[in-house]
Amino acid sequence: MHTVLVVEDVDEISANMSAALKQRGHLVERASNAEQAIQMAEQNRPAMILTDLDLPTFDKLLKLLRAHADLKNTVVAIVDINHPQVADQTVNILCDFQALDELIESSQAK
Repeated sequence: MHTVLVVEDVDEISANMSAALKQRGHLVERASNAEQAIQMAEQNRPAMILTDLDLPTFDKLLKLLRAHADLKNTVVAIVDINHPQVADQTVNILCDFQALDELIESSQAK
């Protein structure tokens, strides 16, 4: 079982993402902004941070993660059926929760 930190400012979306992750057997923590996410990640070291491109503090979240010595390699993912599946050094955009499960497994194997 892996912990996923959901960073989402819209409560309904956060709840839906959390429910989908819990159904897949993951532990879930929730934050509503970049600052709260960093504090929670420092304390609990999640396997992954799941957010969305529309998060108002998205750029700040990435900047804070990359500047943080212990969190700079944290995997950040977005599940978005409207964007093609891509991965770069910063963010993984995934087509579905199955792809998210696979990314979590592969990142934990390293």
